[in-house]
Amino acid sequence: MAALAYLLPPLSGLLLYSMGRNQRARFHGLQAVVFGFLWPAAIYVGSLAGPTGTRVVFALGALVWIALLGMTALGRDPRLPGGRRLRSLSEG
Repeated sequence: MAALAYLLPPLSGLLLYSMGRNQRARFHGLQAVVFGFLWPAAIYVGSLAGPTGTRVVFALGALVWIALLGMTALGRDPRLPGGRRLRSLSEG
């Protein structure tokens, strides 16, 4: 269930965070929301370096997205930097 948060971040993350029943699902939902906002913002900043910067940031974000989706589907709990704070927020 937690891996579904990463299908269409931040929308699917917000849905899972608000409807999730266990702490793991809520954590991944909240992390997907954060990732879903940070990735486009990073692409925008990367665009300041030109088309190559945009492509590089997009590719790195895509790799992180695939890793988050895959590892969570396999039962692992990958965390982005700052994930400890997100875990405490998802418990409340």
